Amino acid sequence: MEKAYVFINCDGGSEGPVINQLKSLNDVKEVHGTFGIYDIIAKIESSEQEALKKIISGQIRNIDHVTSTLTLIDIGSDDEKPDLVPDVIPEEKKPLEPPGDEEFEEEEEDDDEDDLKQKKKIRYESVYKKRYRE
Repeated sequence: MEKAYVFINCDGGSEGPVINQLKSLNDVKEVHGTFGIYDIIAKIESSEQEALKKIISGQIRNIDHVTSTLTLIDIGSDDEKPDLVPDVIPEEKKPLEPPGDEEFEEEEEDDDEDDLKQKKKIRYESVYKKRYRE
């Protein structure tokens, strides 16, 4: 199902009749009058994107007193969107734990590399604490 949100401007005082005409259109699912830059917001749904275009161009823009429109086409449901939090374990939805000492233990090498590993660990823990305010 394709969805779009149409922001509509109309002549002053004609919002009521325009809203009534929008509500009578089959594919218009919601209509709301608003204060602000746009006078009306309409949510439309159709089986194909081409049908949305026809509804907007052929029906909504031809309603008397409609002066302009801005259309936003929905790109998909929440199920299709990627997880926006990269440091979360998907199954448990909890923050990753800071690395333990075992991740930094390797064969004994130069003192410089040990210092570097210790600095990386301290930096990681510092960032982790700032992010999660522990």
